[in-house]
Amino acid sequence: MGRGDKDSEAGTRESKRRRKTAAEGAISLALTSEMPKKTVASSGSESEVPEAQAALRSTKEKDSLKTIADTYQASLEHECQEARQRTEDEDQETVARIIQHIRFLMKEILKLKTEKPDQWSAEVEERRVQVLMLILSLRRLSRVQKVRVRDARDKTAEARQSVDGVTLQLQNLLYEVAHLKKEVRRCLEFQSADQEIDLVPVEQFYIEAPESISRPTETVDKPHEQRLARLQWELEQRRGQTQLFDKLTQEKESVADMINEQERKLASLAPRINSILEATRPLQEALDLPLDAKREQQRIVQLLPSPLYTLWVQASAYGEAFDPNIKVEVNGDVEAAKKLITKEEDARTENFSDSENDQDQQEENLSRKKRARKSQKMDTDDVDDGVKQILALHPLSVKICVNTKDSNSVVITFYYMQVLRIVTVKCSVHLQEKNKSVLSDVISGDTLLNCLFPKDDGEESPNPANFFQLVRLQIQLKDHLASTGRPYKWAQNLSGLSFSTSEQTNADDGQDKAGGSTVTTIPPVENEVVIWQDSAEHMQNTIQAIRRRLQARLALHTQLVNLETANSTSSIAFPAELLRQHFPGKVCTEFKSWRSVTWSEYKAAPTTQLLREYGVVTQQHLLFIAVFERKHVRLEALVAIFPDHPNTVPVFSLSMHWEGHHQAANNPQLRQMEKEVNVHWDELVSTRNEQLHLLPLLLYRLAVCLDVFTEAYSAHADAHQPDSQFHKEKIFFRPARGPDRAFPFKYHPKLGVFSQR
Repeated sequence: MGRGDKDSEAGTRESKRRRKTAAEGAISLALTSEMPKKTVASSGSESEVPEAQAALRSTKEKDSLKTIADTYQASLEHECQEARQRTEDEDQETVARIIQHIRFLMKEILKLKTEKPDQWSAEVEERRVQVLMLILSLRRLSRVQKVRVRDARDKTAEARQSVDGVTLQLQNLLYEVAHLKKEVRRCLEFQSADQEIDLVPVEQFYIEAPESISRPTETVDKPHEQRLARLQWELEQRRGQTQLFDKLTQEKESVADMINEQERKLASLAPRINSILEATRPLQEALDLPLDAKREQQRIVQLLPSPLYTLWVQASAYGEAFDPNIKVEVNGDVEAAKKLITKEEDARTENFSDSENDQDQQEENLSRKKRARKSQKMDTDDVDDGVKQILALHPLSVKICVNTKDSNSVVITFYYMQVLRIVTVKCSVHLQEKNKSVLSDVISGDTLLNCLFPKDDGEESPNPANFFQLVRLQIQLKDHLASTGRPYKWAQNLSGLSFSTSEQTNADDGQDKAGGSTVTTIPPVENEVVIWQDSAEHMQNTIQAIRRRLQARLALHTQLVNLETANSTSSIAFPAELLRQHFPGKVCTEFKSWRSVTWSEYKAAPTTQLLREYGVVTQQHLLFIAVFERKHVRLEALVAIFPDHPNTVPVFSLSMHWEGHHQAANNPQLRQMEKEVNVHWDELVSTRNEQLHLLPLLLYRLAVCLDVFTEAYSAHADAHQPDSQFHKEKIFFRPARGPDRAFPFKYHPKLGVFSQR
């Protein structure tokens, strides 16, 4: 190495030393505190005199081992002192200046590395040292800030502890206040036994009570004395009423003896009257006057329970006033009904005699009855006896025969369940022409009256109390409908039974009083409420609904018989006027078959899943499957006919076999076809008579929709597949429209064209 090189190296070291000294001065000015200079001196001495530095380091290590604890404690105290001397804002300004200085140095380093002037590496090293020193300053400021945070947390904890103490005191005081308020309210609400006694008003008391009891001069200004005087007067009045009751009881007994004497005299007249009636029987037969039959019915109806008696009265009155085609009869075992009434009267007499005994005798009888009931419960271990008892019917029943103009009739028999206290119905249909056995369910008496009104299938008892009675015996009423009949809600209305809550009953009574009408109520047995007016209001609507149901079922039966034998679309029978009004002249789709399906088959079809899950279709529906074909396209429609058809429209579930299996869930056009028959059915019918033909109309519309589907789909089909194409025979302007590519299923009969909805 030459002399010039050594001189340049020495100059470089000298300039480096001067720059380090300048940097230390800048850092000390920025931090307003003096940095220890021993670090810089030691860093310089390490490169120049390594041996001396090693000796010095060993000496410092020995000293530091002795004073390390004091040094650490001193540093902590120094940082705490700095945290108290300066504020956070001052430290933030210092940090900002240091960061700005670091950015400035980093920019100079980047500039030196980019331009690379003479001795640029030494300049870069010098600025790197300055940046590191500034970072150390940032760390020291961070520790100072942590000390501030720790002090703040300590102060917060102390403040929270004091607040918690005050809060606990407040809660204790609030609890004491609540306890005192509760005691005050208890004192204010205290009522003695005499407060439950209804006393006469004060003015009436001073008018009616003698002065020996009222003592006006002493009791007017003293409420307590006045109260005692009024109680004394109430006691005197009750004693007088007791004496009056005993006197009236004696008079009642004397009147009862007189009535018994008159009854004996009247009983002696009965044989004479019977002989006179027997003599007039030939005259009754000659004049066709069923007087004896009416008298016999009048005698039997007296044995009916209250609900069936109400039904008989209202049905007979309605038939005589408005509808001569209704016949009402009472059938059953008369002797059994008499025995039942005798047993009930004996039970009521026993209860009345028990009520007249004193308190001790009542308690003795009550305990005897409890022991007897327990012994009866232990003896009746057989569940079948309990089931027979709870499902027992009254010996008498009311039969109503509703005749139609077509010589058809519906015979409805009403029974009364004595334990459950509900009215059940059995129905039978008598037709002029016998129906086919394959379609007997359509006009069967067991299902004819199902859902005569909404949500009334007759499988559950309308009496809420029956739920607990049936659960106790672990039975369900719907499993015994064949023997008991169906407890329809409309049957309870016709019988005047009401199972509403007391609040609803009071509200209904209030409405009747406001309307000026009078409600005649038969005395109920326990919780049984029989209202004559309810029976009268529902009689006409129910009879009309039964006639409409029979008419609709006969029409449906005729349509189903036709569909069973139909083998083409033209074989679907409905009025030709409706065909001209709603459909085009030519239909290419052929109606292939129609058959009934079971619930398991309907449930297995994936297209019916949503209908079953949402309860739209249940096992009470009549289920069928219709098959349509057009060349190689096959459309299957699962049809669910509601019990109240045609009031509720049949529901169609479609599936198509054409270049794969399609359903409404994966084919929007098939879903639109389903909507066309399930939603827009009201375009086909406008009157009640037209609605009776709703099923064949919907099937014919489905055939027309299949024509439109195949022809509109063929407009988008591949031209290289001629087998899958259908010639356009229906008139429509656009085969598909909209984002879901809707097909033109809507038919305009006046124009003879199809369009999208």
